[in-house]
Amino acid sequence: MTLTILERIKTIPYYPKALMYGMGEGWVRLSSNENPFPPSPEVFAAILDSLFYVNRYPGGEFALKEAIAHKFNVTPDEVIIGNGSNELIETALKAMVHETRKSVIIPEPSFAFYRIASLIYGYHVEAVPLRDMRVDFSAIMSRIDERTRIIFLNNPVNPTGTIFEEEAFVDFLQKIPQDVLVVVDEAYGEFVENTQFPRTNRLVAEYPVIVLRTFSKAYGLAGLRVGYAIGEASLISFLERTKQPFSINTIALVAAQAALNDDRHLQKVLANNHTGKDFFTTALKDLSIPFIPSETNFLLIHIGHHAEEIVKKLFDEKILVRWMGPYGLPDYIRVTIGRMDENIQFIETLKRVVR
Repeated sequence: MTLTILERIKTIPYYPKALMYGMGEGWVRLSSNENPFPPSPEVFAAILDSLFYVNRYPGGEFALKEAIAHKFNVTPDEVIIGNGSNELIETALKAMVHETRKSVIIPEPSFAFYRIASLIYGYHVEAVPLRDMRVDFSAIMSRIDERTRIIFLNNPVNPTGTIFEEEAFVDFLQKIPQDVLVVVDEAYGEFVENTQFPRTNRLVAEYPVIVLRTFSKAYGLAGLRVGYAIGEASLISFLERTKQPFSINTIALVAAQAALNDDRHLQKVLANNHTGKDFFTTALKDLSIPFIPSETNFLLIHIGHHAEEIVKKLFDEKILVRWMGPYGLPDYIRVTIGRMDENIQFIETLKRVVR
């Protein structure tokens, strides 16, 4: 091939996808932080009704915006819908193109797509290490300069499960330049139990912030790819101009709205997660295996230098978990909280393979 490819494209790593095995019987899938339960019956009913209209372009985006706006006490023009959070990450990078500010800051390890998308759109990436598995605001402040355009923040952090609290976040926002956009990805926000978790939707009117959320985790719609962002209305309008038209399909739109309206089902999911997390915490302490306390639907577990080998042994037992080597944490594995029977099977198998 004689096509010329830019060096920044050549250096982009593949997104570290989990092994996509286990669709058949007997597999325990705890590798991708998915919801272990299918959506509610209301979601299935909405999907079936929508099938009669798939010959038309999607038309339910505004209705979903209204539902999200009502939930977070904002206006519909402060909401943008995307094909998963990934599209909105790209949209922010496109809308924020600047003649001199061409750098992004990313705490690492964190969600890998921030770096990938930034490189695709020609930004320089400044990686700032976590401190004690948490976002280090002081270190981020020290890296902001006249080139900085966007700061990506995970809250909770993937893959550590830790959060930063509202007081520290507001203090940070008060110090940064007003021409720097802060993108806060709260993909796991529904699972957080800490009362000091930032109410980011209340900050968007005062600070240059957009907050990302998704229907892929707590709402169980990972296969339909629906995300959304909340921000100040004029800022959202610029993101809308750089987004693909009709990027969210009809089925995804109606399913997301039905899921958002079914709070009873969401509370069942969160209750299962709480119970499963307590089970993991007790079991790992009994096994004297260190882990990072989590505000999410997963745990980061310190296995040691043989972590990759343990993941392979678990795979041989038809249990899928995630080795964190590609994230710079080769001694760790990340395990999703599943159904209770899956959690028990994982712990019992872990006991065997560790021995």
